[in-house]
Amino acid sequence: VTTGTEIAPFCDATGRHLPLACIMSCTGVLNSVLENWCSYSGNETRKTLTHEEATHFAALHPPGCYGISFLPYLGGERTPNWPHASGSLLGLTFQNMKHFSSNEEHQIGLFYRLAMEGITYLLADSLESMKDACSNKGKVAEGENSKKKGRFNPKRLLVVGGGSKNELWRQMLAEVLDLDLCFPLEAESAALGAAFQAGAAVAANECNQVGEDDVSVSVEDFVSKQQIDMEESVVKPTENEGVKQLYQEGLKRYREWSNFLFDSP
Repeated sequence: VTTGTEIAPFCDATGRHLPLACIMSCTGVLNSVLENWCSYSGNETRKTLTHEEATHFAALHPPGCYGISFLPYLGGERTPNWPHASGSLLGLTFQNMKHFSSNEEHQIGLFYRLAMEGITYLLADSLESMKDACSNKGKVAEGENSKKKGRFNPKRLLVVGGGSKNELWRQMLAEVLDLDLCFPLEAESAALGAAFQAGAAVAANECNQVGEDDVSVSVEDFVSKQQIDMEESVVKPTENEGVKQLYQEGLKRYREWSNFLFDSP
């Protein structure tokens, strides 16, 4: 991991480092949007929708949300390092304002989709930061595998957590990240990762005990040999060029607004 970047190099169990892109504006933001913007009038009280109900209404709106952008930094942000940032709703025009003035369900769906897209664009930028920070632009050290040289460029991602169960968000992530998404069956993914760390450390210690000091056991090598049970379905990016273009335009707007407002000295 290149030092001095937004990606944190965390020590692993074998004495090496793992890259960490920590973002603050994720499911907590979506929960806040649900609680404050996704409710409608009942007979006597206002009812807040569930995530499943809000997702149903969000799917009725197109990618890109009519040119409207939501910057999800309700509590500042860590990647990028913008503690002073705040949430913003931008890009409103005479033409797209009408989508907020129609029936409540339509309005709720738009707010929810705006939040989902804003968070997804943030995740996309974090992944790009990780690619840059984990690129080996120098010479391969003596004894290193030459195949490890070059830009970190994943072909697929393992997606975990509560948000990974959302079918609309799954497809949105695949489109914006342009990667295949796989989903481990193990619900306690953090515990599974910790077990892999421990296993790699034990394997390294066993090599040392039998006098194989020149044998290096990395977490990466250890995990690549393990069997991880996955869902059968793999979510792939769409081949619809129109959908791709809408998301790319949304990502471009997100980056321009975010950098203009918060990326100042």
